[in-house]
Formats: sequence, C-alpha cells, structure tokens
Amino acid sequence: MKKIISVIVIVTALLVLCSCGTAEEKKQDGLSIVCTAFPQYDFIKNILGTDEGLTLLLDDGGDLHSYEPTAQDIIKISSADIFVYVGGISDQWVDGVLASANNQSLRTVALMELVETYDEEYVAGMEHEHHHEGESHRNKDEHVWLSLKNAASITEKLCGIICETDSENTDKYKANTKAYTEELDKLDSEYQSTVASAKRSTLLFADRFPFRYLVEDYSLEYYAAFAGCSSESEASFQTMAFLINKTKESDLPVVLTIDGSDGSIAKTVCEASGAKAASLDSCQSVSLADITSGTTYVGIMKKNLEVLREALN
Repeated sequence: MKKIISVIVIVTALLVLCSCGTAEEKKQDGLSIVCTAFPQYDFIKNILGTDEGLTLLLDDGGDLHSYEPTAQDIIKISSADIFVYVGGISDQWVDGVLASANNQSLRTVALMELVETYDEEYVAGMEHEHHHEGESHRNKDEHVWLSLKNAASITEKLCGIICETDSENTDKYKANTKAYTEELDKLDSEYQSTVASAKRSTLLFADRFPFRYLVEDYSLEYYAAFAGCSSESEASFQTMAFLINKTKESDLPVVLTIDGSDGSIAKTVCEASGAKAASLDSCQSVSLADITSGTTYVGIMKKNLEVLREALN
C-alpha cells in the first residue's frame, strides 16, 4: 500500500504539469476506456466492435488479487474517458488513484455496483481464515462476471454508459450489444440444459472457489478448500480429509481446480479417491497475448461448460 501511495504522489505531480490541453487531445484521439481486468475488457470490446481506444491494465496474466498499478497505469486511468474496475477487495487501491486524477470528466464504473452481489460464504470443510470469522466481516464476492446472466446485464449497462459518453455511435453500440447479449443468453440456456439433464448436482474444488455466481444461477451444491479471494494455499489435514471423503462419498468423477493453480491439493485428493482433475477458468488470468491469440469470455465459458458437463456426469 505504501508503494501505491508513493506512486500516486509522483503521478499527481506529473498530471498537474501535463494537464494543459488534455481535453482537446482526448477529443482528437477518440473514445478512451481503461479496464482493470479481462472480463469487462472483453464485454466492452464486443460493445465497441473493436479494441481501438481500449486498454487492459492487468495484461500480463497476473493475479487480480495481487495487482498494483504502475505510474503509467495511473496516468492511463487519469487521462481516460471511462475507467471500469471490479469494485471488490482486490481494488482497494482505486479510491486513492481516483482522488489524484486531474480529470473532472472521467466516468468511473464498478462492476459490482451494476448487479446484485453475494457475500463470500464458508461451506462445510472449507478453510476459514480468522479475519473472516463472523458474518459482518465477510467480503462481497467480487467474481460477478462468472454468471452469464450478470455478464449480459453488465454488458447492457456498460453500453448505456458508453452511449452517454459517445452519442454519435449509439446505434452501432446498441446493435453490437444486442448481438452479444443474445450470444450470452444462448450459452446460458446451454448451461441450464446441461445441469437439468446431469446425473449429479455437486461440484468439489480442491482449490479456491470464485464460482459462487455460477452455482447460484444453476442451483448447484459445492465444496471447496478455500473461499474465492482467500490468500491461503495450503490446506489443513482436516480440510484434505474432508475433500477426499466427500469425493468418495458422493462418487464424484472430477475434482476441480481453477486457472493459475499448481494443482497440488487436487492431485492428493485424486490419488486418494480415484477421481480425475480438471480446471474451470475464472477469467482472471487472461493476458494480452492470450487475447491476441483469440481468447474470449464466451470461448472460456464454453470450455467451462464442457468441464462442467463431465464433472456432473
């Protein structure tokens, strides 16, 4: 946090020196939108129909929960028309950056303010970090994009904000949004059909669990080693024993991990239970190189559907 504060002080001084002419330069350069993470970047790319003027800050495939903005990142935010961030515990740095931004016309959007949110919950067998004890100390689950219903709603609301900022291209943005949300709705229907016809309704994650919005959408039961934003990486003997016993007891064919995991807990559970390991992608570790090679939110969620189909059958 001290590092971020120092960077903000330096950048504030630079912005004051460079503030003259900023508005005119932005007008000439066209719409500028800065996003912290991949999900909102991809939603907006589909609204715009292009990535021109669109910036992804977390572009190296790093962990959203440990991201800290650089001086260049803060300058990009301060000179943008629209800044879109998640709004959860991982974005605690945002308030300080926005307070230093020398841009009165900057429009800021937190994804978590666009949809209904859930608290992180602690199910049976899950490691329970001490600072989370007690209902009043629980964080809101920030992984709102892992609901296809939320993704469609967020896209529509982002479209409205973009249209207010760039009214000359409203028709194009609305047409793009309609086509994209129809694609999201179709995929949501495929998820519903898959779950409705499945043999099981239980998932087990030998890992962190960022998928609460997905399981809530389709009324799935789950067990996991850690909550979605947990900083823990080593499971206790009790948690390991619970996951192994639950896998055997429920005759689960698949033990799940998430993107970026080393898979060590899942390996132990699989060796003890005979299940196989598979990964669901939480869309948190997508790099610019991945995007260039064709990775999209819809593509990730389609692959997740295939994993889900196997895990539930």
